[in-house]
Amino acid sequence: MVSKFPAKATAAFCLITAGCFSSQANFHPFSDSSVCEGILRSSRAICTVAITVADYKYSLYGLPNDCDEYRRLLSEVHLRSAKRLLKLCEINKGFYVKAGQFVSSLRQIPKEYSLTLSSLQDQVVPYDFKVIKEVLVSNLGQDPSELFTWFNEQPIAAASIAQVHHAMLKDHQEVAIKVVVNFS
Repeated sequence: MVSKFPAKATAAFCLITAGCFSSQANFHPFSDSSVCEGILRSSRAICTVAITVADYKYSLYGLPNDCDEYRRLLSEVHLRSAKRLLKLCEINKGFYVKAGQFVSSLRQIPKEYSLTLSSLQDQVVPYDFKVIKEVLVSNLGQDPSELFTWFNEQPIAAASIAQVHHAMLKDHQEVAIKVVVNFS
């Protein structure tokens, strides 16, 4: 079978894909450094965009815009790309989730994107409690166990940059604690 896609483009696609798979992994060798974390997040975004562009170019190469096969393949690429973008937003969190929420609300984008990204409106993956505890200690200067009789590690609600936890102060007053996670 003869490929419809030029050999140089196929090679470039393979190299981009291989490089991006390694950066997409949840490997965080520099997790203590906000600069390195920023570079890692930006690299994931660049790789996601590069893979998406290559996917559109490769999948639709040589097809006339007005045929049924083009429209069917375009819908498939939209869906794959939207899933890729959703994964990026969920991994990178913060601003990326906000951007994904905004994109999902636009009427001008293909339905595959709006339907896929709409999960960011009300189904955000909560931060790991280890991150929440670090924020609490950093902001309050004490371990939560010193301030609260109990602190529910499972959030009541989770959003793009914050989540809410149920807790009880030492004076037995029940409270809701909103923890904002700041990515520098």
